[in-house]
Amino acid sequence: MHIAFEAKRAFNNFTGLGNYSRFVISALKEQYPKEQYSLFTPQVSTRDEAAHFLKENKEITVLPSGLWKAGALKSAWRSKRIGKLAEKEDVDVFHGLSNELPSGLKNRTKKIVTIHDLIFLRYPDFYPFIDRRIYKKKFKSACKKADEIIAISEQTKKDIIEFFDIDSSKIHVVYQGVHPIYKQELKTRRLLYLLDQYSLHQPYFLYVGSIEDRKNAKDLVQAFKLVLDQVNHDLLLLIVGKRTDYQKEVEKEINDLRLDQNVRIYNNIPFTELPYLYKGAVASVYPSSFEGFGIPVLESLSVGTSVVTGNQSAMKEAGGKHALYANPKNHEELASQMVKLADDNAFNEQLLVGVEGHLVQFSAEKIAGDLMGIYKAP
Repeated sequence: MHIAFEAKRAFNNFTGLGNYSRFVISALKEQYPKEQYSLFTPQVSTRDEAAHFLKENKEITVLPSGLWKAGALKSAWRSKRIGKLAEKEDVDVFHGLSNELPSGLKNRTKKIVTIHDLIFLRYPDFYPFIDRRIYKKKFKSACKKADEIIAISEQTKKDIIEFFDIDSSKIHVVYQGVHPIYKQELKTRRLLYLLDQYSLHQPYFLYVGSIEDRKNAKDLVQAFKLVLDQVNHDLLLLIVGKRTDYQKEVEKEINDLRLDQNVRIYNNIPFTELPYLYKGAVASVYPSSFEGFGIPVLESLSVGTSVVTGNQSAMKEAGGKHALYANPKNHEELASQMVKLADDNAFNEQLLVGVEGHLVQFSAEKIAGDLMGIYKAP
């Protein structure tokens, strides 16, 4: 079987969509090496991770040639040319890994698209009007065109049905997995070194994610103030994520609550250090109001660190019975869950009992098997 991917994100994005794309491609190649694969991308980033991924996949990567290499034409190549090239290569399955499918794919090619979330429709106030209009047109077109749709959570499946009126029978929930870096053996010496480098000499809670309104970092700061009022020992809160305009609001809240000595924001933590920061934390906190999935919940559990997260359904799919849940806007409720993990080591450890079994459903073997089953189904 010849399987092709629209793989722009795999070569050019280094957060959610890029990590998902690389994970899927690598998992399928590892689990099903006898199948034939092609990766279509309009360009390759100059970042080291992209170069490494290209080196592993150079023989199966398809880039624009001739006039299509010109900057303005790369986007047109992605949307208009890939389908024709896939047909010329006699592709059996074409999988759009990031919410889109190109035009030009013939009926004999099985068309698959992964839809990650429809947050722009669920929370429209967070997105400019023109962005919402473009996303809706692209995503809905891909869903209508696709023979089968991959939703990364039950929540996303429900949203596809609600907003796009798609028949549920062609939507399949296949979870995503964490980056392999979260499954490595974490060296104690390296952990202690990093804790010292960041002057983490007190127990700390860790937030990892974009610092944006929907993820409620300001509410987390307010809840953390209540935590400090309830515990008898010193604590830190680390907020790690990309700087945004919303960060100014978070910084103002920290100053207003006089938490300068207890809350730190880091915008440029190296990716390779994140598993160690998760591992060293009392617990992680991811108080998002809404996610397509909530990968930081899974990252935390994968290194054996408890997590408190929002009580929306996708986070519950990621955390199962091994996480604590709270309404992020209810500061007392969020603080109460954090206090449980800050003050009770036995409870913290009990929460993680059996987590290995929970994580199996997010493994490369499980995800690759589910996808191949959909590819090969009549």
